[in-house]
Amino acid sequence: MIKQTLRFSVTLVLILTVAFSIQGYIQHRLDIGFFEKHLLLCYVFNFILTILFYITLLIFKEKKSNQLGFIFLFSSMTKFLLFFIFIKPFLTTSNGINIAEFLAFFVPYGVSLFLEVNSLIRLMNQD
Repeated sequence: MIKQTLRFSVTLVLILTVAFSIQGYIQHRLDIGFFEKHLLLCYVFNFILTILFYITLLIFKEKKSNQLGFIFLFSSMTKFLLFFIFIKPFLTTSNGINIAEFLAFFVPYGVSLFLEVNSLIRLMNQD
C-alpha cells in the first residue's frame, strides 16, 4: 500500500505541477496574474484531498471492495463540499465566481480526478 501511495503521489505531483505551470502561464498572459485567483491554494487543496481519499480507497479496497464505487462517489462529493466550505469564500467576489476562479478549482480537481480514477482502475484490474 505504501508503494502504491508513493507512486501515485509522485505522479500526481508531477502532473499537477505541469498543469499549474500551464494554467499560471495562461493566467499571466491574460493579465490575470500567475498566482492570482488563489491558484496555488486550489492546487494544494486538491492535492492533499486526493492523496487522503486515495489512501482511504486503498484501505477500503482490502476490506469492502464491493462498495468501492460508492466510497469513491462519496469522496468526490466530499471534495466539493469541502471546497464550498473552505475555498469558495476566498474566491467569491460581489459578482460571484468568474471563469478564472472556477478554473482555478476545476482544473486541478479534474486532473486529480482523472489520475485517481486511472490508478484505481489499474488497482482493481490487478486483482
